[in-house]
Amino acid sequence: MARFLAGFFTWALFFCSYSLAENKGLSLYFVDVEGGAATLIVTPAGESILIDCGNPGKRDAERIHQVATQKAGLKAIDHLLITHWHLDHYGGAERLRSLMPIHHFYDRGIPDTLAEDKNFSILVQAYKAAGGDKSKTLKAGDTIPLKQTAGSPKVSLLCLCANGKVAPDAVGAPQNPIAKAHKPLPEDKSDNAKSLGFLLQFGDWRFLDLGDLTWNVEHLLVSPTDKIGKIDVYQSTHHGLENSNNPVVINTVEPRVAIFNNGPKKGCHPQVTGTLRRVNGLEAIYQLHKNVNGGPGENTEPGKIANDSEKCQALPVILQVGPDGRSYSVQAGNNKAGTHQTRDYK
Repeated sequence: MARFLAGFFTWALFFCSYSLAENKGLSLYFVDVEGGAATLIVTPAGESILIDCGNPGKRDAERIHQVATQKAGLKAIDHLLITHWHLDHYGGAERLRSLMPIHHFYDRGIPDTLAEDKNFSILVQAYKAAGGDKSKTLKAGDTIPLKQTAGSPKVSLLCLCANGKVAPDAVGAPQNPIAKAHKPLPEDKSDNAKSLGFLLQFGDWRFLDLGDLTWNVEHLLVSPTDKIGKIDVYQSTHHGLENSNNPVVINTVEPRVAIFNNGPKKGCHPQVTGTLRRVNGLEAIYQLHKNVNGGPGENTEPGKIANDSEKCQALPVILQVGPDGRSYSVQAGNNKAGTHQTRDYK
């Protein structure tokens, strides 16, 4: 009898563990790197993707490591994606690599020089030393190979833009009437305009991260046809600065939820906040930081701000998508989580 019970409980434990593994959802952690960028994604299969890794030095890499290990339960980063060659996006790679393994590196290709950073050829050596010298160069239209989980919705990550080029128009796709409202800005010759941008999809749930892509190239993503489609969650492009976040893009993709990866004095520009608030169907705006240069009307409501002062605990914004991809929650710091339904794309 004892042997039977032991066998039964072993089988039950295995079955429950298997069932739980089969029913994991998708998780996103927006790490506070003070106006840089670090978005950590963990798939139902436990595979991890980190889009950008903050500034050089200890602070940002250690914050990412803390979130990755203590909140996400990770021992390694499977895929590190660098959107472009500004220090607040790639600078933390060497220090992070000293704290935990990073298995695969992706970027737009490593240039020899960078016009806006005379020290780039020296500074990028740290990224190369971390393993980026073996990085894969991404082009618009590429996909990141991700493991799938039986019984779980498909998870995919598409590169929408790279080096100033965007994914091609689909054959027979209709013209996007919203694109006619585009008002071009002077050409941006910085590396921001060459950013990688990504569309993450889990079943019907969809998330957009365009790095620091700027106004005119953003426009190409939705003109003459829309290459993105409607989305659920929008990470503010370029931290929420006004030379990005082109209204024709925002009004085309119509996010239900927006998340600002801003710092206390960087990003979350009132013009961008205003554009988002006018989006048809917008449910909520979350911020990593309170914009201390703005008034109450220029910030979202306090319960949706993770860190409300410059001297803070570096609390993340955490987004959890349910196992079926039909609903998700967003929690800013220690505030109560907001719950949202995945939009109906039919």
